[in-house]
Amino acid sequence: MLCSFIFIRMNKKILTALLGFLLLVAAGTYLTRNLEWSSVDDDSDANNVSTASMQPLIRYGIDLSSFIVEHHVVKPNEFFADILTKYNVAYSTVDFLARESGKIFNLNRIKAGNKCTMLCDKTDSGLVCKKLIYEESKTDYVVFNLEDSLYVYRGQKEVERKQMEVSGVINSSLYETLDENGISTALAVRMADIFAWSIDFYRIQKGDKFKVVYDEDFVRGESVGIGEVKAILFNSGGRDFYAFNYKKDKDPVGDYYDENGNSMKQMFLKAPVKFSRISSHYSLKRFHPVTKQWKAHLGTDYAAPTGTPIMSTADGTIIEAQFKKYNGNYVKIRHNGEYKTQYLHMSKIAKGIHPGVKVKQGDIIGYVGSTGLATGPHVCYRFWLDNKQVDPLKQRLSFTEPLPAKYKADYLRSIQGMKATLDAITYKEHNVVAMKLQRDNQAEALRQATDFTARFF
Repeated sequence: MLCSFIFIRMNKKILTALLGFLLLVAAGTYLTRNLEWSSVDDDSDANNVSTASMQPLIRYGIDLSSFIVEHHVVKPNEFFADILTKYNVAYSTVDFLARESGKIFNLNRIKAGNKCTMLCDKTDSGLVCKKLIYEESKTDYVVFNLEDSLYVYRGQKEVERKQMEVSGVINSSLYETLDENGISTALAVRMADIFAWSIDFYRIQKGDKFKVVYDEDFVRGESVGIGEVKAILFNSGGRDFYAFNYKKDKDPVGDYYDENGNSMKQMFLKAPVKFSRISSHYSLKRFHPVTKQWKAHLGTDYAAPTGTPIMSTADGTIIEAQFKKYNGNYVKIRHNGEYKTQYLHMSKIAKGIHPGVKVKQGDIIGYVGSTGLATGPHVCYRFWLDNKQVDPLKQRLSFTEPLPAKYKADYLRSIQGMKATLDAITYKEHNVVAMKLQRDNQAEALRQATDFTARFF
């Protein structure tokens, strides 16, 4: 009986050890694979650098192998002096740097969430910081040298620019589709800007699709920003919309034109807010949700979160900017002798917006709210043609900046290769969803194994 008891206890210990080992293996596998999906950390291979390192490790133009490397993320309300004094730097040194570095970098401008790297020596009193590198952005950094002489200088990480070719089929929103396909969501904003005059992004449907050729910048494998968008093919409602960037007269930015050389710009934007939805259309008879009466609704309502910026849809002059009982805070703009627009129910009118002020297309004139007679946050967009309110979505408005004839032959010739590239790209749907699903399954398996071990052992 005693032997049996000992055998059972031994088996239980062995089983516990075995389960613990398998759990560690599973965790290790998950973490290793998860790292492959996560963005690359600039200093992931510099966390444990010490004086014993033999191979040079160059970061920020400095050989880190001769230092002990410490990393720090700036905390809210934390000062430069707070960081350095933790690493045995004399306050007089910090004070000197604060006074002498102003022309290069203002120490009061360090931001919570930004990274610092301290290169330290080990002494009897602990680690002493010899150099501090503050990462101002994903590409720019500032080096504070604290060794033999005190000085400050700026640096920039090496940026690699790649031409990217991506595509996708929309199942929900453009933003979510880009995210699901592992594409930078910043591209959604750029696409909306380019097609702001021709595609209503609040009415895109499931099955709409896109192809994009653009430049993207990387630092050590991590994306740090979208560069020039060179060409787009957006298929909406079964219709193809092309856009190509073209630079004339050495213009460094360029403008966008379609496959026939027509400007993408029109006199009016399609809508006064980005990435929202139409909650109520222009109608001569609508049941009002507040008054509970049938009456004409001579505007188009765009539902959006409170505080969403509202843009002027065209160049013009402010003729009204005030509060009224039913309109709430609103702005009205005269664009020329034919057209006027009005924007109702703002949470607030933008600073500097008052009668007589001239605005440009895309200027922010206020922010979405629910002031006046409104049930929820939205902007009611009203459109006048020859002093008569009309449906803006049904107006055929001309282009404002056609490509001059002298450039057209060169433009059509220059886009041939890029159009062929776009046409050759195949539409891809959810090309990283399987990877995300696999990662989620691994995380769930790890959680279940942990729960099992905790319950029984």
